[in-house]
Amino acid sequence: MYMSTKQAALQWGISERRVRILCSEGRIDGVIRSGWAWNIPLDAAKPTDGRQLRHLKNMDMRIGTMNFSSLETIRDEFLSNQKDEQHLMRIFRNSIFRFVLGTFACEDLEMGNEDLALLFSGCFSSSVSFDTQLLALNVRSLLVHFAQDSGLGPGYKKVQPNPFFTEKALIQLYKSLLQGIDDEAALSYRDLEPSEMEREEQSLAVATRMEILLRQYEMDWKALHPLVRSLFLFGELLRIRPFGRYDVVFASLALAGELLASGFPPAFVDVHQVNEFKASLMLTRTRGNYQNTVRMLEQSLHHEIALYSRKESS
Repeated sequence: MYMSTKQAALQWGISERRVRILCSEGRIDGVIRSGWAWNIPLDAAKPTDGRQLRHLKNMDMRIGTMNFSSLETIRDEFLSNQKDEQHLMRIFRNSIFRFVLGTFACEDLEMGNEDLALLFSGCFSSSVSFDTQLLALNVRSLLVHFAQDSGLGPGYKKVQPNPFFTEKALIQLYKSLLQGIDDEAALSYRDLEPSEMEREEQSLAVATRMEILLRQYEMDWKALHPLVRSLFLFGELLRIRPFGRYDVVFASLALAGELLASGFPPAFVDVHQVNEFKASLMLTRTRGNYQNTVRMLEQSLHHEIALYSRKESS
């Protein structure tokens, strides 16, 4: 069921002109244009007034001087080759295994090679918690869906010109991540902890921080290199911790989805690099310094694209 812009204006207490602007900017989830009219879902939430947030940023983020020309070159070379969809999907499924191992290690979740291999073969392991194993299966399912929606591996299908995530999509991502683990999760953002309110000059609610993040993602970061844009999304989700559980896994999935939508494979750290990656994340969280994290994930992308190319040529 839908409502008109006039009905939405009355319901939200704003002008009809403002509603039309919000529709044209893509700020209302599920809106459909029919000729000159906008059809707005009856249950659509009123967007926060972004005009009041323009002067706010969650954090000044720095990546230093980076040159992604070599990364672009190997990606373009791969994109110019003819692809075998089934072959690429097999490679992609193999990368999911390593993605889960690296991401779970960063989250301090216990999951070894043998346990994950057993799980992905269709059997549960007695040495790993049931919730952790369900989480791994949900991650695999979400990554496969991302690949089917956006392309298999690096850019099998057309790169999406628009931002991949909306607030609604991120909430749905988290719900899907916790399916079977906590089906009541993600109904609302977490509350700020007392320590957060004490140490920050502006104790903005998590919902407000997410609104600022999404505005930066949709507008300020739109022209950035896909790796940088994806990494900023990852870093800010990790810093904000919108839901407060499985923060690294959730942010890593957002990173993977954004990269796939931009024509790159998912980037992740090898389990042997986890300690180094955690150290780089500390700088990201506390100082907004992304330089080391960008370097590590760029190396990961080089490795993954080269792996696809070697496999395809063999």
